[in-house]
Amino acid sequence: MQAKIISGIFFVLFLFFNNHIDAQVVVHLENFNSGIGTWSAVNVADAGNVWTPTSGYMQMNGIGGSNDEDWLISPSINMDAQGNEYFMFDYYDTGAGNLVEVYYSANYNNGGTAADVSSATWTLIPLRILDMNAISCVSTGVFQRHPAIDVSGITGTSVYFAFKYTGTSALAKQYQIDNVRILGDYYANLSGTTSCAPLKQELHDLIVNQPDRIRYTSSTLYDIWDAFLHTDTRLNDAGTATIVWDMFTDMPNTTGEFEFDHCANRDGGSCPGGEGICYNREHSFPKSWWGGGTTLSDTIYTDLHHIYPSDRQMNIIKSNYPPGNVLSSTSTGSNGFTMGTNSTYPCTPTSGAKNYFEPIDEYKGDYARTYFYVVTRYQHNMAAWQTINGEGACFMDGTTYPSIQGWALQTLLEWHAADPVSQKEIDHNNAVYAIQGNRNPYIDDPGLVYLVWGDAFGTPCSSVILPVELIEFDAAMDQDVVDLSWETATENNSDYFLVERSVNGYNWEVIGKVAASGNSLESQHYLTQDRSPLLGVSYYRLKEVDLDGNTVFSQVRTVNNTAQLLFYPNPVHGVLMISGKMDENSEVEVLDIYGRNVAAETVIKQLQSDQITIDMSALPSNVYIVRVGGEMKRIAKN
Repeated sequence: MQAKIISGIFFVLFLFFNNHIDAQVVVHLENFNSGIGTWSAVNVADAGNVWTPTSGYMQMNGIGGSNDEDWLISPSINMDAQGNEYFMFDYYDTGAGNLVEVYYSANYNNGGTAADVSSATWTLIPLRILDMNAISCVSTGVFQRHPAIDVSGITGTSVYFAFKYTGTSALAKQYQIDNVRILGDYYANLSGTTSCAPLKQELHDLIVNQPDRIRYTSSTLYDIWDAFLHTDTRLNDAGTATIVWDMFTDMPNTTGEFEFDHCANRDGGSCPGGEGICYNREHSFPKSWWGGGTTLSDTIYTDLHHIYPSDRQMNIIKSNYPPGNVLSSTSTGSNGFTMGTNSTYPCTPTSGAKNYFEPIDEYKGDYARTYFYVVTRYQHNMAAWQTINGEGACFMDGTTYPSIQGWALQTLLEWHAADPVSQKEIDHNNAVYAIQGNRNPYIDDPGLVYLVWGDAFGTPCSSVILPVELIEFDAAMDQDVVDLSWETATENNSDYFLVERSVNGYNWEVIGKVAASGNSLESQHYLTQDRSPLLGVSYYRLKEVDLDGNTVFSQVRTVNNTAQLLFYPNPVHGVLMISGKMDENSEVEVLDIYGRNVAAETVIKQLQSDQITIDMSALPSNVYIVRVGGEMKRIAKN
């Protein structure tokens, strides 16, 4: 860590790039330790104030001046050289005024004048930024870490990102920006050919690289309480206040739940008993299961992927019980979160009946994917932790794989299947990524759960290699289709091949099924096509299936479709723009994650022959597929 001085106050900052980030592609890093670096400052209004390098960060001090408009602009960044990019930065402010904004442009000429900035097309990137002046419980003088922003939808070989500060003579702030980073392809090092224990090991090796460990409690350093302001927050039902997102008391389908203010309802150690009074910090993987250590270099004590704000009373009642389906409830909270017993589970209690906790249906998947993360991230600790006396021995099996007792694994698989990944989890994952530098892969790709452990219906994970000798597998662009061909030398008991496609190398969709030869001692040739290839780089692989249901994957092949349709902004809040050469008869579709056409809920308007707008403001927050003719794009709706 490095201390930086601002107006006599020591600021200890998060130096992400001084740690291990080898698990992903580093697109851009700037910590301003050597001044403004490759960035540039452009003044549009009030020449007396401008973004200035100050003690290892960039500062804009608009307090006491006239009306301001000042831009801090990145160098040219190639967004086409990799995929799955996330934009992150640290910030701090004082004073009452406008919040800083972030934009990007694909046509800025880097001229550095006010006229150059004004003539470029700038698209606003939605932020979840805090107003430090309005929050009384932020650790004093501590830079905040903005959640990772998915900017994978931004394309171009010369893209500029910019912080825009706007102030007035009456309302102005002093802003500091530091540690700007764009990282991509977090899962690039996964082989894409493993499953079961080998895949779990690959995921462990990836997410065990946790560049930063924050404090549990601190008044002068970034801590868990600060993190909650980013990881677990939402608007109340009335839309009038930002409150803590507490899974113990939240009522997703009705009103009337408790509303915890991040500052006023924080448990400082003297909170009285009773539900709905205050919130504290829940280790969803209980401290007693690993001994409650706080000083291990590889500690779970402050790992935000399993720490959630929780109603203090319900957290106490939950105790250190394992997750499970409760048949006989002994305590139930206001939203249905319950604790109790289940006599069908094989855990043997030391005395009385064994207790379990069961969240409401809307949060069962959240807890399942949290536990899957923990036993993957900390699989090297499973043997030692399982020997600790307590409830954890009932849940863990003491091995690196599968790590979870059979009854518990079956329960979590059912919860995972019944409660899909929500926007809440995505936002939490992105916020934690910006804070501690690693991700929960089971939120990014829920299908990994089945590749590692099997499915909710009892089908075990299998790493059986098929009796198919694959000679080659090729994928090649041919005008507007992708030709996919492969050859086998011999086949024994083979059933069929599934052709799978991915936009990132780890989320896969089936695009075709081809019957296999069954049994053959001669070479067999196969050919199929992807007639609707995606724009940009796509990944292809074969999933070989035999008559017994065993499966194995081929090597991965990549194809670059250089068609020129531009979808922006992505993520989109209201209106999506599509530009480029389009056939006037091209069909426009908006599909949800289940492939259902939701275009009837949108307004599609042809502005001119090369531009379409789609009003997606009425659609709920989610990921959609927008298809124009033969081209498709994944669009995140905020």
